[in-house]
Amino acid sequence: MKTKEGLWKLSPSGLYSFTDCPSCFWVENHYKRAPMLPLLLNSAMDSILKHRYDSYREKNTFPPETRALEKDGIKPFTDIEKLNEWRENTSSLEVINEKIGYILRGKIDDVLMDKNGALVPADYKSSGNEPGEDKQKYYRDQLAAYGFMFREHGHKVSSRAYLLHYYPKDKTNPSITIEFEGHIDPVDIGSINIERKLKDMVELLNNPYPGHNGICERCNYHNGRGDLLNNDDK
Repeated sequence: MKTKEGLWKLSPSGLYSFTDCPSCFWVENHYKRAPMLPLLLNSAMDSILKHRYDSYREKNTFPPETRALEKDGIKPFTDIEKLNEWRENTSSLEVINEKIGYILRGKIDDVLMDKNGALVPADYKSSGNEPGEDKQKYYRDQLAAYGFMFREHGHKVSSRAYLLHYYPKDKTNPSITIEFEGHIDPVDIGSINIERKLKDMVELLNNPYPGHNGICERCNYHNGRGDLLNNDDK
């Protein structure tokens, strides 16, 4: 959707849709998205993980399950006041480009630092299964966008980011107390030209609907649904 100034409102978490299917991305930004059930358990896990990492942040270290980050020269970002601002205020890292025609804003889960003091974007992901090999593709653009936003606000940013995955260690355990396994997933964001992608997104949105995408499952599902409904009315 657009702001009253005519800028396309984009968020890091919504950028994968463009890579996945430009047609769906066009529809989602020209019209309101279909209502979804709130992912309350995921939101609760994010809150739990933020408190968990913050408790170790005070000691300038990571929780045991992700302490291997330190072997890569990664350390916590310790300015909790600034971090909470980035976590809670969508406008704290916003990037406005009136020439191209967009406003990019969003909140981040966590920030790490490399040995050179560069910021390393990080995002918590919780699910019922161990992350698959292709899991990164859904979040590369999101993490690259965070890196871009930090750079636009004058921060030095690493070419790496991290997904911090959490999933049940044993799904057959009948106990109500669930033990989670942590998985560190480094993501290369240095090779992603997110500025080029943002420009391409706006160019797409400023043009007419690109049409049905034959290789998209969502497009194929919705294509012809109107005909089916019309036939049912006969």
